[in-house]
Amino acid sequence: MKRESTIKKRWSTDQLITGVELGNWMHMLKENAWNVTPEYLHRAAWVTAWSLPTTLVGKYEDAKYSRQLASMEIDPEPIFVLGHWRSGTTHTHNLLGRVPGHTYSTVFQCVFPTSFLSMNGVVPPLTERFMDATRSYDNVKHGWNEEAEDEIALTKLTGLSPYMSFMFPDSGQQYWKYVDFLEATPDERDRWKEAFTYFIKKIMLQTGGKRVIIKSCTHTARVRMLLDMFPNAKFVFIHRNPFEVFSSTLHMRSHTDWENFFHRPWEGWEAEREQQTILLGQRIFERFVEDRHLIPEKNYFEIAYSDLCGNEMQVMENLYSHLDLPNWDKAKPELESYVASLSGYQRNQLTIDDRVQDLVRKHWGVVFDTFGYDREYPPSK
Repeated sequence: MKRESTIKKRWSTDQLITGVELGNWMHMLKENAWNVTPEYLHRAAWVTAWSLPTTLVGKYEDAKYSRQLASMEIDPEPIFVLGHWRSGTTHTHNLLGRVPGHTYSTVFQCVFPTSFLSMNGVVPPLTERFMDATRSYDNVKHGWNEEAEDEIALTKLTGLSPYMSFMFPDSGQQYWKYVDFLEATPDERDRWKEAFTYFIKKIMLQTGGKRVIIKSCTHTARVRMLLDMFPNAKFVFIHRNPFEVFSSTLHMRSHTDWENFFHRPWEGWEAEREQQTILLGQRIFERFVEDRHLIPEKNYFEIAYSDLCGNEMQVMENLYSHLDLPNWDKAKPELESYVASLSGYQRNQLTIDDRVQDLVRKHWGVVFDTFGYDREYPPSK
């Protein structure tokens, strides 16, 4: 089989693994038989170059803060924003994370999870001007202090993430068990939990103990493990029309996969990406629907994307009331200001043909059955 003849975004330096420490990076390369196709050797060199200062600063940071972190309690426990990619999770993360008393994992914290406490005053001021104003696949604001998925940090801290399969597609199947961790070993689950706790504590340390709003779409399949770690955590699940979710996710991956490859993909990769996306979503949705009953009703709030957009203030007031979150009077003006700043935001135009509809209906039936979406697109009602 031949590799793809056309390479897109070859010289992108936007690899999500940048900021990993050297030891973990070498382990990842070894796990993939040191296989980096020649077209991407410069990416490996870029990541390696960043790993050297990151490791040194990370060791210093561990020595300085390890006792303080060990004695910390995660109180209050996090609020988890769950949902498939492109369902409105980023919007919800921003709404919850920007109010007084709350914080969220930022781009900078996720890029440098072991060293952000020490590097925060140095790297962002020097590099902010070189960053794109919006994400490569949509019009959402981008910058060091904007929200980011903690899965990016956890990938660097542990290597136990399906995101590894996007970087090393030749051996990607070995990372699928980390979608829900049900097939992972007890040691792997323990290492992941330890790293997650470490990362949340560091965010709380930097922000003076604020409640951390966590958003990673992969967490949607990990309700059991999250409840084991944080039995009093609160969960916000957002869902969107599955046809739109699938098409929008494919559009996102047409950018992000090319930015992160260390293996030049094989011919027919786009068809493989489509199949991987539909099966990954099926696994996430089915696991969530199976396990959501484990969350106490008082700690669970569900949002439809169509209800949220344009009605953010009412939805957030209902959320605050149901989850019994304090200080709505202080949160309300902050949210009003943030929502006003979003005026003029343009969503991507999606292509949803009959073939895509058939694929989504076949594999994501649980979404239609559970959340009542029309099986035709556009919906008849």
